[in-house]
Amino acid sequence: MKNNNDFIDLFEKKLCEFTGSPYAVVTDRCTNSIILSLELTQNKNKKIKLPNQCYVSVPMMLLKYGYKISFREDNWVGKYQIGDTNIWDCAVGFFEKMYVPGEIQCLSFQQKKRLSIGKGGAILLDDPILAKKMKRYSMDGRDSSINIKEEIERFRENIVLGYHFNMSPDEAAKGILLLNQLKDEYILGSYSDYPKINTLECFKDYLK
Repeated sequence: MKNNNDFIDLFEKKLCEFTGSPYAVVTDRCTNSIILSLELTQNKNKKIKLPNQCYVSVPMMLLKYGYKISFREDNWVGKYQIGDTNIWDCAVGFFEKMYVPGEIQCLSFQQKKRLSIGKGGAILLDDPILAKKMKRYSMDGRDSSINIKEEIERFRENIVLGYHFNMSPDEAAKGILLLNQLKDEYILGSYSDYPKINTLECFKDYLK
């Protein structure tokens, strides 16, 4: 390994090989993968409809980022669609050759997930330009392979207003090890694993 960033690159490569996705961008968590995907592809559409049985962080963070949410009945298994976009929450549906062309699939590596790094997520996609953009924006708008001091001195015009959604090299290294040891058995999660959240008091004022 040349530097710690090589663990990130290798983990992304391993994810592509496993899932069949042309590109992968690792992040710090699945919810932020969804946020980043929406922010870089759906800036004009701030209305998002979600299943009324999903994890609460998704609608909560969408509200924090200025999206207007509503809920739908959806008996999903393994993944669910974010509104009418091509973005999918695949937090509980990680398996070999899972990638579907044209989709942006967001993964979770939380401790209860199949690939249980403890923390982390990823975005699978087939658009090379968007993948490159996501990689830069997820890492504070900069090139993570270059020392920040050197980047500011030599490439300051390339730094953009990004997000602090990056995965650490330690988590990527753990992900590589766990992916190499992954067992064949797995169970897809579904809507039935989650309670209905559309009636929560914290959402009441936002659903009027």
